[in-house]
Amino acid sequence: MFNHSSSNSASNTSVVNNSSAVKVLIFDGDGTMETSVDGIESCLTQINEKSLSKKHFEYSTATEINSNTLSGYDVLIIPGGEAMDYIENSAISESAIKQFVSGGKGYLGICAGAYAASNYVDGYYAGWGIAPDVNSINVEYEGNLIVSSSSGKKFFNESETTIFHDNGPAMYTNNTQHILSTYADNNTGYQNYAEMIGEEYGSGRVILSGSHPELTPQNPQLMSNMILWLCKNLN
Repeated sequence: MFNHSSSNSASNTSVVNNSSAVKVLIFDGDGTMETSVDGIESCLTQINEKSLSKKHFEYSTATEINSNTLSGYDVLIIPGGEAMDYIENSAISESAIKQFVSGGKGYLGICAGAYAASNYVDGYYAGWGIAPDVNSINVEYEGNLIVSSSSGKKFFNESETTIFHDNGPAMYTNNTQHILSTYADNNTGYQNYAEMIGEEYGSGRVILSGSHPELTPQNPQLMSNMILWLCKNLN
């Protein structure tokens, strides 16, 4: 079922007859933080209007994630919200997400979406394991912080970036080559832990972001680069 202001049909917020368009589906069901959903839509609109990407982004929202709602899309975004609500939500099919990504598509998990897709949240619960080599640590911090992006230069414009954080995970992995950015300050209590990780799952790609590029200070260019990498238009 798709969200729409006046019906349950698909809501393509940005549609252009463009065969090379990247099609993005944003989850907007139970557990989501509406400011995160709104921020993602705002970023995608800015990317299109300001030509920040070599691709045009078409996007919709859905209150259910399954093989039918995922059909035809290139990237799924699970936004900020409540990770346990996502994991326990019968409207979200874990198997459909895994099939979608392993078949060559992209998954972007922001904050709660990162917790949910990781292998395990230390001391709490198992995630979906869409990033099976990534474990998450529960963080309690809300506000701006600095991340070091020296290992993810193709995503970030600067070696250090200010980004908004809202209790998103600190992450660790044995595959350190997949770490795109780390917490540069100790506001979270986890300085030098991974803040953003990108890796492969089957034939597809996954990015987990502990922080919120879609919230103020909003970073549409970073969002664009993340999505382009997920759909294999940025190497």
